[in-house]
Amino acid sequence: MNNRMISPKEKYMYDPEYNNLVRTLESFIEQVRFTPSELREACILASNNYEMRHVREYSMPPGVEHAFETLDNFVSKKNRRQDNEKI
Repeated sequence: MNNRMISPKEKYMYDPEYNNLVRTLESFIEQVRFTPSELREACILASNNYEMRHVREYSMPPGVEHAFETLDNFVSKKNRRQDNEKI
């Protein structure tokens, strides 16, 4: 049995669902709907939101909780700044 990690490139080549996800994200960039940084932030936020909703039985160390709050504050400030620039 081979226990090596599959690279993102291999997943892209052999997993149709993963390939579709990557192509969708690429289209967002090509259509100038989102920047690569915004897509990375959105993926991290989605993961954090999921974990916050589904991992309630575990307590988080204070440092981790603080890191989530820092990320949330950063994303919120950036979104407010972008909204103000559009006005």
